[in-house]
Amino acid sequence: MEFHQQTPRSSSFDPTEKEKELRAESSSWNTGHVEDAKPGDIPVLDLTEYFTTGSVQSLQRIAAELKIACEEVGFFSIIGHQVPQREISQMFSAVQQFHALPLEIKNQLKMDRPDWPVGGVGYMPVKNRKLPTRDRPNLNEAFIVKCDNVLGMDDNQWPQEQSLPGFRAIVERYANTMKTLGQRMMPIYANALDMPAAFFAEAFVSPLYRLRMSHYPANLAASDQDFGIAPHVDTTFCTILAQDQPGLTIFSERRRVWINAPALTDAFIVNSGELLKQWSNDRFLSVKHFANNNLGDKSRYSIPFFFNANPDYVMSCIESCCGPDNPAKYPPISYNQSQAVAQGE
Repeated sequence: MEFHQQTPRSSSFDPTEKEKELRAESSSWNTGHVEDAKPGDIPVLDLTEYFTTGSVQSLQRIAAELKIACEEVGFFSIIGHQVPQREISQMFSAVQQFHALPLEIKNQLKMDRPDWPVGGVGYMPVKNRKLPTRDRPNLNEAFIVKCDNVLGMDDNQWPQEQSLPGFRAIVERYANTMKTLGQRMMPIYANALDMPAAFFAEAFVSPLYRLRMSHYPANLAASDQDFGIAPHVDTTFCTILAQDQPGLTIFSERRRVWINAPALTDAFIVNSGELLKQWSNDRFLSVKHFANNNLGDKSRYSIPFFFNANPDYVMSCIESCCGPDNPAKYPPISYNQSQAVAQGE
């Protein structure tokens, strides 16, 4: 959900109304002109030294880079993340195998079907209109799992083991790896916001996360107005994206132009989202982006990991981000009171 700098602090928050505002705003964005990224457009952060040594000096150095990236760009790539390439490759292979299943099997796992008690998990077919909800359909299909302090992997929908041997085990391992990666990055975010390294620890004990396994079939676009995923901002604290080939376009706040994001080898793309933007009192950006039409003759796959605080953790304005001359713009609020409402969870 998009918030404006002029938003005053309020004791109430209407997430449904904010979602309506975002839909209206995103439909007004002019995406007609897109340029290829130039060197430095999307910063590259190397986590090797900090993840290897854990030293205060290495934390401060990488946090200074993240601070610039989140205040000026909103997107950055990370290398040295210590996620084995073999595990990433296995995950992409598993995603490809899932989407190669007959549609009849995938439709048995449809999201929000009446006989499944958990919403927001399962299969979304091509031309879906959810996540984000927009007027034009998204030209992709996706399989989504989510976990939090209440929901576990058993609460998600899964294909039968005989239909896709080993799929669930691979997905669970990757989700746990990404959860760990997100938690390991929290001291960097804290330091970048001039807070103690352990500032976010309590908030991410049982984080809510959503893992989306997306497939963009080739040659589906009907017009230039179609998108793989419609323009939007993420509602997350941060999103960690793996992609097998380029297909992401972001709005450069520095250059005020849409740019195609490259797909770097052995790297994830990370972006901050609306929850972190709100939590930091608009100090960190939440950047507009979309997934392109897949006009090529080869399928494209992407695996975003949407990472959030514990769903019932109340996020009050970070004290380093507000003061007498910069009052908090948003009331204390949890994910369950905000984004979960708008997304029907």
